[in-house]
Amino acid sequence: MKIDEKFDYIICGGGATGLLLSHSLISDNFFNNKSVLIIEKEPKIENDKTFSFWDNQISILDKIVHKSWDRAEFKDSEFTSSFNLDPYKYKMVRSDKFYAFMKKKIDKASNFTYLNASVNNIIQESDINYIETDKGSFQCSIAFSSIYNPKEFDFKKYPLIKQHFLGWTIETQEDFFDEDKIRFMDFSVDQHQEIRFMYVLPFSKKSALFEYTYFGGEVMKNSDYEKEIKKYLDREGIKKYEITEKEKGLIPMTCYPFFNANTDSFVKIGTSGGWTKPSTGYTIKNSIEKIDMILKFIKEDKPLSKLRFKSRFWYYDVLFLDVLVDSKGKGSRVFSDLFRNNDPLLLFKFLGEKTNIFEEIRIFISVNIMTFVKSLIKRVKSVYLKDFLKN
Repeated sequence: MKIDEKFDYIICGGGATGLLLSHSLISDNFFNNKSVLIIEKEPKIENDKTFSFWDNQISILDKIVHKSWDRAEFKDSEFTSSFNLDPYKYKMVRSDKFYAFMKKKIDKASNFTYLNASVNNIIQESDINYIETDKGSFQCSIAFSSIYNPKEFDFKKYPLIKQHFLGWTIETQEDFFDEDKIRFMDFSVDQHQEIRFMYVLPFSKKSALFEYTYFGGEVMKNSDYEKEIKKYLDREGIKKYEITEKEKGLIPMTCYPFFNANTDSFVKIGTSGGWTKPSTGYTIKNSIEKIDMILKFIKEDKPLSKLRFKSRFWYYDVLFLDVLVDSKGKGSRVFSDLFRNNDPLLLFKFLGEKTNIFEEIRIFISVNIMTFVKSLIKRVKSVYLKDFLKN
């Protein structure tokens, strides 16, 4: 194999996680003398998605936050809960601003090279990686890959739920929205024997993102999502509006142990590494925390093969996804029970994996606990018990 160039690190995938990793490497003087190649198939310049998260701390993303909110609302067909988010803020970053910010940082780093190319193959040999692309072959000591191909994995042990959505950002002629309050989940929409909700982010009194979200099932035609958004807007009394932007996405929700593929010279990152929170689909905040762990391992010369992003919350998520899979279209009830019977701030703390065991017990007993007990028994009885506990 002809090697066109050698690097210390190669990052395969220049999406959100790859760029966050790049930023962290550039910001840490320890890596100033390390040569880094980022490979991304397509130029990242458009606002093709939004990154949202809740936080009670300042992070690098705060420099490019498009909008933040102090209040939120949860709804179903029988119940509405409005609440203050303090000490949290719910934050949204536009992807075009994110890409531009990160690319500017990379362009100024003399030890970084950015290449638009398709990765055709990653070959691991001992402590060396060979990356084959349509624009040449490269070698590195450590490779990071955010390339996700679900066909590579067997999800029989760990269910895969597809979270798919389509959103419209609209502009109304008159003041209509409470720009300080998000609608986190609205399950009052028709469930169609599935788990569906509307997610609403208001940017001003006249502008908001309406995102129709679906847990499970196959991706629908764009017209099917749009039909539901139109129906929702009509129900809300929004008749005259202009669609200013659209976005569409698919997020895999699974507890599959992607980290088992990690070696001392190769690490899967982002969704490909299992960094997406299985029970919610949120990724970007998790990525920042896990990147910090990776850099700490490298700086302390710890074997990267020992990286295991798994805690008791991973086991909670396994059971939660099992419950949703077995819910037979009644999964929205689980979310409703959680918000109906708990302080919403405790739920945000729990979903952010910051609660203690006593707080977690309070949450567990607030829902139909037997549903989760049945899921646990089913999991324990499975022929995969040994692998489940080991992984």
